[in-house]
Amino acid sequence: MRTIIKRNIGIFLMIFLVLSACENNKEEITTGLEGIVYRGPINPVEMEGQVNDAPFSALFRVYNLKNKLITSFSSNAAGEFMVMLAPGNYKIIPDNSAPIMGAEFQIKEVTVNAVGITNINLYFDTGIR
Repeated sequence: MRTIIKRNIGIFLMIFLVLSACENNKEEITTGLEGIVYRGPINPVEMEGQVNDAPFSALFRVYNLKNKLITSFSSNAAGEFMVMLAPGNYKIIPDNSAPIMGAEFQIKEVTVNAVGITNINLYFDTGIR
């Protein structure tokens, strides 16, 4: 009988700890970044008046300035993205699968404003020359 009581107490304690850990004590983030990612040049010969970059779809990772991974996001086929981030400074790095040269070395430093969504367009080099 005592083992059943001890087991039940243990089960209730584990359930309590799991529910406590699942409780969301963080404030909801209401700031972040949105914009369009571009790659270019898309043609080896640049002609005056001709657009030589294009939006693209890819996976990106967001790091703080201490190189800690914060989150990741993807841009859609039109290059549009939106990612919720706390105000501060970050590095955005394209995934190796992005259709650009040396994706992991093309680091963009960005700042998320203290209020609202910060609009920013990001440009990445394709290596086409």
